[in-house]
Amino acid sequence: MENDNTENVGYSFLESDHSQQVFSKLDYALKDGIHIQRQGSDPELYAYLKKYEDSLQRYYRNLFGVRLEKRGEDDQLYYYLDYHSADQSSIPENHKRQVKNEYIIIGLIVYKIIYFAGNLELSSVSELKKKITLDYEEYENGLLRLIAKSSEKAKLQADDVEIDNMVDSALNQFVRLGWMERNSDYFEPLPSFQRLLYVYEDVIQNIDQIIARY
Repeated sequence: MENDNTENVGYSFLESDHSQQVFSKLDYALKDGIHIQRQGSDPELYAYLKKYEDSLQRYYRNLFGVRLEKRGEDDQLYYYLDYHSADQSSIPENHKRQVKNEYIIIGLIVYKIIYFAGNLELSSVSELKKKITLDYEEYENGLLRLIAKSSEKAKLQADDVEIDNMVDSALNQFVRLGWMERNSDYFEPLPSFQRLLYVYEDVIQNIDQIIARY
């Protein structure tokens, strides 16, 4: 007798001829931690995801034990696989692109500078680095100690170059995740960068005090 709790599983996206060209590319991207949105993503992947959203959500939940999440509305809508939605998933670890703790710290500072401090027009990486080193000048040693404690490095050199290098590395990671666009000195946060606020809102609001304690 069939289990009453079993869903009537139907993956309509698999019945589409279009899936032969699109699904594998989308699947690799999502499993690699990439966030899919209208801006900055392959428009074909975004349109495919929106069209088969319900079916794809069932697919990842039933076969891999993870949730295909969406956040935001309209042009700010984005999708991602939430690896924290279950204690176990059948997606191999080498596919799960984890964001290093030190990059998260830089991301929280960048978020606060842009959105909390009202620098919405900031789009220059060099200007961003200047703001970080100037705004956090009195906390520089604490920031470096916090980054070092959060990373595999026992100690970081106490200078602006070290922080600048860490900012570059963090921004490049955010680009790979689909959180930002970057072209040389130009950068632009994408809608999915708001995921930092969703996860770390309390930390962002108190990041200055946290750094000062170090």
